[in-house]
Amino acid sequence: MSVEFWKAIFDWCSVVLVGLTFIAGAGALITGKVLSNRQDAALKRIELDLAAANERAAQADLRRVELENRIALIFGPRHLTPEQATRISGKLAGLRSVKVDVFVMAVGNPYTAGDFEDSESIARAVVRTLRAAPAYMDAEGWLLENCQGSGASNLVVSVKLPANDVDRTIATRLIKALQPEIGTYPELSDHSAFCTKFSDLDRSNPNKRGHDATISITIGRKINPLLTHEMLDSDDEQKQPSK
Repeated sequence: MSVEFWKAIFDWCSVVLVGLTFIAGAGALITGKVLSNRQDAALKRIELDLAAANERAAQADLRRVELENRIALIFGPRHLTPEQATRISGKLAGLRSVKVDVFVMAVGNPYTAGDFEDSESIARAVVRTLRAAPAYMDAEGWLLENCQGSGASNLVVSVKLPANDVDRTIATRLIKALQPEIGTYPELSDHSAFCTKFSDLDRSNPNKRGHDATISITIGRKINPLLTHEMLDSDDEQKQPSK
């Protein structure tokens, strides 16, 4: 065979090899692009799944904190938030100067044993709330001692006998205003505490009158309710079940 023949063969081989190299390079580029797109899509799915998992974890943690706070509100010390006080006072609008005595059983009474500070604190909050606008009621607070056969659990609204319809209507309004915010006995009582010793609830702010109101609120130790799903699922964080 001549040299020209072998040169022609090698020329064709070179052309074929160049063509194969081009095809291989294009194929590698195309398949690499496809694989890269697939990897990007997989990474995006992983990122979305991770973000969703983090969101679920954050919501679960928030729910846990909400449940802990709600349980603390249900079983912890009693208090009235500014929002609760505003709601109560608003429901009692128009009762300006109506007298109400707020009584707390002093230390040593079985109805306050172990909970006197809680009862005293919530009693002061109730007095401030009744005095505030728009109720402007004539509320005074008293500590009761030397009580014979008298007591109260949670918060009890009473009217001295003989009571007229106006007094009973006002006392009923008190129950309806207080009941959604703090544990309150649901019915109006005709029996007020019988005690022989009264002292000012807030010694730094002495009472301006005697304990002569027809309508009274007696606050005793808190009775913890039975926990229910409704109490935990309620949207109202301040809701307190009634006795």
